[in-house]
Amino acid sequence: MTQTKRTDWRASLHGGHSSAYCDHASSTLEEMLDAAVAAGMSVFGVTEHAPRVEPERLYDEELALGWTVEHLDDLFGRYAAELDRLIPRYADRLAVLKGFEAEIVPVGRYREVMADFRERLGFDYIVGSVHYVAGHIIDYKEERFARAVADCGGIGAACVQYYRNVAEMAETLRPEVVGHFDLVRQRFADDYSAAPPAVRRAALEALEAVRDCGAILDINTGGLRKGFGHPYPAPWIVGAAHGMGIPMCFGDDSHSAAQVGYGLDTARNYLLALGVNSVTVLEPGTAGLNRRAVPLA
Repeated sequence: MTQTKRTDWRASLHGGHSSAYCDHASSTLEEMLDAAVAAGMSVFGVTEHAPRVEPERLYDEELALGWTVEHLDDLFGRYAAELDRLIPRYADRLAVLKGFEAEIVPVGRYREVMADFRERLGFDYIVGSVHYVAGHIIDYKEERFARAVADCGGIGAACVQYYRNVAEMAETLRPEVVGHFDLVRQRFADDYSAAPPAVRRAALEALEAVRDCGAILDINTGGLRKGFGHPYPAPWIVGAAHGMGIPMCFGDDSHSAAQVGYGLDTARNYLLALGVNSVTVLEPGTAGLNRRAVPLA
Protein backbone atom coordinates (compact mmCIF):
# COMPACT_ATOMS: atom_id res chain seq x y z
CA MET A 1 0.00 0.00 0.00
CA THR A 2 1.44 3.37 -1.06
CA GLN A 3 2.17 5.69 1.85
CA THR A 4 1.13 9.35 1.63
CA LYS A 5 3.21 11.85 3.59
CA ARG A 6 1.58 12.62 6.93
CA THR A 7 0.17 16.15 7.00
CA ASP A 8 -1.47 17.99 9.91
CA TRP A 9 -4.55 19.12 7.97
CA ARG A 10 -5.09 15.62 6.61
CA ALA A 11 -7.43 14.56 9.39
CA SER A 12 -10.95 13.16 9.53
CA LEU A 13 -13.23 13.50 12.54
CA HIS A 14 -16.19 11.63 11.02
CA GLY A 15 -15.91 8.14 9.53
CA GLY A 16 -14.29 4.80 10.15
CA HIS A 17 -17.49 2.74 9.95
CA SER A 18 -16.47 -0.93 9.87
CA SER A 19 -18.01 -4.21 8.79
CA ALA A 20 -18.20 -5.94 12.17
CA TYR A 21 -20.39 -3.18 13.59
CA CYS A 22 -22.21 -1.65 10.61
CA ASP A 23 -24.22 -3.71 8.13
CA HIS A 24 -23.44 -1.34 5.23
CA ALA A 25 -19.66 -1.12 5.80
CA SER A 26 -17.17 -3.44 4.12
CA SER A 27 -13.78 -3.34 5.89
CA THR A 28 -12.62 -4.32 9.35
CA LEU A 29 -11.76 -1.66 11.90
CA GLU A 30 -8.09 -2.58 11.73
CA GLU A 31 -8.16 -2.27 7.93
CA MET A 32 -9.69 1.19 8.32
CA LEU A 33 -6.89 2.30 10.65
CA ASP A 34 -4.22 0.85 8.37
CA ALA A 35 -5.76 2.79 5.50
CA ALA A 36 -5.69 5.99 7.57
CA VAL A 37 -1.97 5.52 8.19
CA ALA A 38 -1.37 4.89 4.49
CA ALA A 39 -3.40 8.01 3.61
CA GLY A 40 -1.06 10.18 5.68
CA MET A 41 -3.68 11.06 8.26
CA SER A 42 -2.55 12.91 11.37
CA VAL A 43 -5.83 12.28 13.21
CA PHE A 44 -8.52 9.72 12.47
CA GLY A 45 -11.75 9.94 14.42
CA VAL A 46 -13.65 6.67 14.39
CA THR A 47 -17.37 7.37 14.75
CA GLU A 48 -19.50 4.26 14.40
CA HIS A 49 -23.26 4.72 14.28
CA ALA A 50 -25.00 4.68 17.64
CA PRO A 51 -27.25 1.62 17.87
CA ARG A 52 -30.95 2.17 17.42
CA VAL A 53 -32.90 1.06 20.47
CA GLU A 54 -36.35 0.65 18.91
CA PRO A 55 -37.15 -2.49 16.86
CA GLU A 56 -39.09 -0.46 14.28
CA ARG A 57 -35.87 1.42 13.43
CA LEU A 58 -34.02 -1.68 12.26
CA TYR A 59 -33.08 -1.72 8.57
CA ASP A 60 -34.46 -4.40 6.26
CA GLU A 61 -30.93 -5.74 5.79
CA GLU A 62 -30.43 -6.02 9.55
CA LEU A 63 -33.71 -7.89 9.93
CA ALA A 64 -32.64 -10.26 7.15
CA LEU A 65 -29.47 -10.98 9.14
CA GLY A 66 -31.55 -11.73 12.22
CA TRP A 67 -30.23 -8.70 14.08
CA THR A 68 -32.15 -7.22 17.01
CA VAL A 69 -31.76 -4.05 19.04
CA GLU A 70 -30.10 -6.17 21.72
CA HIS A 71 -27.59 -7.39 19.14
CA LEU A 72 -26.88 -3.82 18.01
CA ASP A 73 -26.22 -2.81 21.61
CA ASP A 74 -23.88 -5.75 22.06
CA LEU A 75 -22.02 -4.88 18.85
CA PHE A 76 -21.60 -1.29 20.03
CA GLY A 77 -19.99 -2.46 23.25
CA ARG A 78 -17.63 -4.68 21.27
CA TYR A 79 -16.80 -1.75 19.00
CA ALA A 80 -15.82 0.41 21.98
CA ALA A 81 -13.70 -2.41 23.41
CA GLU A 82 -11.91 -3.04 20.10
CA LEU A 83 -11.06 0.65 19.77
CA ASP A 84 -9.65 0.64 23.30
CA ARG A 85 -7.43 -2.26 22.27
CA LEU A 86 -6.31 -0.78 18.95
CA ILE A 87 -5.67 2.86 19.87
CA PRO A 88 -2.40 2.19 21.77
CA ARG A 89 -1.13 0.01 18.92
CA TYR A 90 -1.35 2.91 16.47
CA ALA A 91 -0.22 5.69 18.81
CA ASP A 92 3.20 6.12 17.18
CA ARG A 93 1.71 6.42 13.69
CA LEU A 94 -1.76 7.89 14.05
CA ALA A 95 -3.87 9.72 16.62
CA VAL A 96 -7.03 7.59 16.74
CA LEU A 97 -10.05 9.13 18.46
CA LYS A 98 -12.82 7.10 20.06
CA GLY A 99 -16.15 8.53 18.99
CA PHE A 100 -19.58 7.69 17.71
CA GLU A 101 -22.21 9.19 15.44
CA ALA A 102 -25.24 10.10 17.51
CA GLU A 103 -28.86 10.01 16.38
CA ILE A 104 -32.07 11.94 17.07
CA VAL A 105 -34.02 8.77 17.83
CA PRO A 106 -35.69 7.67 19.99
CA VAL A 107 -37.75 10.83 19.61
CA GLY A 108 -38.06 12.73 22.86
CA ARG A 109 -35.39 10.82 24.74
CA TYR A 110 -32.34 10.61 22.51
CA ARG A 111 -30.33 12.92 24.79
CA GLU A 112 -30.51 10.41 27.64
CA VAL A 113 -29.79 7.44 25.37
CA MET A 114 -26.75 9.07 23.71
CA ALA A 115 -25.43 10.34 27.05
CA ASP A 116 -25.65 6.81 28.43
CA PHE A 117 -23.64 5.40 25.53
CA ARG A 118 -20.99 8.08 25.95
CA GLU A 119 -20.59 7.65 29.69
CA ARG A 120 -20.95 3.89 29.89
CA LEU A 121 -18.52 3.10 27.08
CA GLY A 122 -16.06 5.95 27.61
CA PHE A 123 -16.22 7.79 24.29
CA ASP A 124 -14.05 10.85 23.69
CA TYR A 125 -16.53 12.74 21.53
CA ILE A 126 -19.64 12.53 19.41
CA VAL A 127 -20.64 13.57 15.93
CA GLY A 128 -24.21 14.80 15.99
CA SER A 129 -26.03 13.92 12.79
CA VAL A 130 -29.61 14.00 11.56
CA HIS A 131 -30.92 11.17 9.40
CA TYR A 132 -34.61 11.41 10.31
CA VAL A 133 -37.45 13.75 9.35
CA ALA A 134 -40.98 13.23 10.67
CA GLY A 135 -39.78 9.93 12.10
CA HIS A 136 -38.63 8.58 8.71
CA ILE A 137 -35.03 7.89 7.75
CA ILE A 138 -34.10 10.07 4.77
CA ASP A 139 -30.84 8.57 3.50
CA TYR A 140 -31.88 4.94 3.19
CA LYS A 141 -34.59 4.09 0.66
CA GLU A 142 -36.41 6.51 -1.61
CA GLU A 143 -39.82 5.46 -0.32
CA ARG A 144 -38.82 6.37 3.24
CA PHE A 145 -37.85 9.86 2.11
CA ALA A 146 -41.12 10.14 0.20
CA ARG A 147 -43.02 9.34 3.40
CA ALA A 148 -41.17 12.11 5.22
CA VAL A 149 -42.06 14.58 2.46
CA ALA A 150 -45.70 13.49 2.51
CA ASP A 151 -45.96 13.72 6.29
CA CYS A 152 -44.43 17.21 6.28
CA GLY A 153 -46.72 18.42 3.50
CA GLY A 154 -44.16 18.94 0.75
CA ILE A 155 -40.47 19.01 -0.06
CA GLY A 156 -39.87 22.54 1.19
CA ALA A 157 -41.55 21.81 4.51
CA ALA A 158 -39.52 18.59 4.84
CA CYS A 159 -36.28 20.54 4.33
CA VAL A 160 -37.33 23.13 6.89
CA GLN A 161 -38.10 20.36 9.36
CA TYR A 162 -34.73 18.74 8.65
CA TYR A 163 -32.88 21.93 9.58
CA ARG A 164 -35.05 22.40 12.65
CA ASN A 165 -34.02 18.90 13.68
CA VAL A 166 -30.37 19.85 13.19
CA ALA A 167 -30.82 22.92 15.39
CA GLU A 168 -32.60 20.94 18.10
CA MET A 169 -29.93 18.22 17.98
CA ALA A 170 -27.13 20.78 18.38
CA GLU A 171 -28.88 22.42 21.32
CA THR A 172 -29.78 19.09 22.94
CA LEU A 173 -26.62 17.02 22.47
CA ARG A 174 -24.02 19.80 22.21
CA PRO A 175 -21.81 17.53 20.10
CA GLU A 176 -18.18 18.25 19.39
CA VAL A 177 -18.86 17.89 15.64
CA VAL A 178 -22.03 18.35 13.57
CA GLY A 179 -22.07 15.88 10.70
CA HIS A 180 -23.02 16.39 7.02
CA PHE A 181 -25.02 19.52 7.79
CA ASP A 182 -27.12 19.52 4.60
CA LEU A 183 -27.54 15.76 4.14
CA VAL A 184 -31.09 16.39 2.92
CA ARG A 185 -29.50 17.81 -0.25
CA GLN A 186 -28.56 14.34 -1.46
CA ARG A 187 -32.09 13.93 -2.79
CA PHE A 188 -31.78 16.91 -5.14
CA ALA A 189 -29.79 17.81 -8.24
CA ASP A 190 -28.84 21.33 -7.14
CA ASP A 191 -26.96 22.64 -4.13
CA TYR A 192 -29.78 24.80 -2.75
CA SER A 193 -28.00 28.02 -3.67
CA ALA A 194 -31.45 29.04 -4.93
CA ALA A 195 -33.31 27.41 -2.05
CA PRO A 196 -36.71 28.81 -1.06
CA PRO A 197 -36.37 31.57 1.56
CA ALA A 198 -37.96 29.44 4.30
CA VAL A 199 -35.39 26.68 3.75
CA ARG A 200 -32.50 29.14 3.77
CA ARG A 201 -33.79 30.73 6.97
CA ALA A 202 -34.07 27.34 8.64
CA ALA A 203 -30.54 26.41 7.54
CA LEU A 204 -29.13 29.68 8.87
CA GLU A 205 -30.96 29.22 12.17
CA ALA A 206 -29.46 25.73 12.41
CA LEU A 207 -26.01 27.19 11.77
CA GLU A 208 -26.59 29.64 14.61
CA ALA A 209 -27.37 26.68 16.88
CA VAL A 210 -24.13 25.00 15.77
CA ARG A 211 -22.21 28.18 16.58
CA ASP A 212 -23.93 28.64 19.93
CA CYS A 213 -23.17 25.10 21.11
CA GLY A 214 -19.51 25.46 20.12
CA ALA A 215 -19.49 22.57 17.65
CA ILE A 216 -17.18 22.04 14.69
CA LEU A 217 -18.83 21.82 11.25
CA ASP A 218 -18.05 18.65 9.30
CA ILE A 219 -16.83 19.25 5.73
CA ASN A 220 -17.91 15.83 4.60
CA THR A 221 -16.48 14.29 1.44
CA GLY A 222 -19.42 11.90 1.20
CA GLY A 223 -20.97 14.63 -0.96
CA LEU A 224 -18.22 14.05 -3.51
CA ARG A 225 -18.97 10.34 -3.59
CA LYS A 226 -22.63 11.20 -4.23
CA GLY A 227 -21.54 13.11 -7.34
CA PHE A 228 -22.33 16.64 -6.15
CA GLY A 229 -18.98 18.09 -7.22
CA HIS A 230 -18.22 19.34 -3.71
CA PRO A 231 -18.51 18.09 -0.14
CA TYR A 232 -21.35 18.66 2.30
CA PRO A 233 -22.29 21.40 3.04
CA ALA A 234 -23.02 23.54 -0.03
CA PRO A 235 -20.87 26.61 -0.77
CA TRP A 236 -23.39 29.17 0.49
CA ILE A 237 -23.64 27.32 3.80
CA VAL A 238 -19.86 27.15 4.16
CA GLY A 239 -19.70 30.88 3.47
CA ALA A 240 -22.36 31.62 6.07
CA ALA A 241 -20.69 29.37 8.64
CA HIS A 242 -17.32 31.03 8.03
CA GLY A 243 -18.94 34.42 8.52
CA MET A 244 -20.32 33.23 11.86
CA GLY A 245 -16.88 32.07 12.98
CA ILE A 246 -17.82 28.39 13.10
CA PRO A 247 -14.73 26.15 13.01
CA MET A 248 -14.64 23.39 10.41
CA CYS A 249 -13.10 19.96 10.11
CA PHE A 250 -12.86 17.27 7.46
CA GLY A 251 -14.82 14.04 7.58
CA ASP A 252 -14.40 11.28 5.00
CA ASP A 253 -17.51 9.43 6.28
CA SER A 254 -15.69 6.26 5.27
CA HIS A 255 -17.48 2.90 5.23
CA SER A 256 -14.61 0.99 3.62
CA ALA A 257 -10.82 1.15 3.57
CA ALA A 258 -10.96 2.45 -0.01
CA GLN A 259 -12.96 5.48 1.19
CA VAL A 260 -10.53 6.48 3.96
CA GLY A 261 -9.14 9.90 3.12
CA TYR A 262 -11.27 10.10 -0.01
CA GLY A 263 -11.57 13.60 -1.43
CA LEU A 264 -9.55 15.41 1.23
CA ASP A 265 -7.41 17.26 -1.30
CA THR A 266 -10.54 18.36 -3.14
CA ALA A 267 -12.14 19.41 0.16
CA ARG A 268 -9.04 21.43 1.06
CA ASN A 269 -9.19 23.29 -2.25
CA TYR A 270 -12.94 23.77 -1.80
CA LEU A 271 -12.42 25.54 1.52
CA LEU A 272 -9.51 27.62 0.29
CA ALA A 273 -11.58 28.81 -2.68
CA LEU A 274 -14.30 29.90 -0.25
CA GLY A 275 -11.84 31.87 1.90
CA VAL A 276 -11.48 29.29 4.68
CA ASN A 277 -7.77 28.96 5.48
CA SER A 278 -7.73 26.49 8.37
CA VAL A 279 -9.49 23.47 9.80
CA THR A 280 -9.84 22.41 13.41
CA VAL A 281 -8.62 19.04 14.62
CA LEU A 282 -9.21 17.25 17.90
CA GLU A 283 -6.19 15.67 19.55
CA PRO A 284 -5.71 13.55 22.68
CA GLY A 285 -4.75 15.62 25.71
CA THR A 286 -4.11 14.97 29.38
CA ALA A 287 -7.72 15.77 30.28
CA GLY A 288 -9.72 14.78 27.22
CA LEU A 289 -9.45 16.12 23.71
CA ASN A 290 -7.82 19.41 22.75
CA ARG A 291 -8.73 21.57 19.77
CA ARG A 292 -6.11 22.90 17.40
CA ALA A 293 -6.50 25.09 14.33
CA VAL A 294 -4.39 23.81 11.45
CA PRO A 295 -3.58 25.96 8.40
CA LEU A 296 -4.56 24.62 4.98
CA ALA A 297 -1.88 26.49 3.09
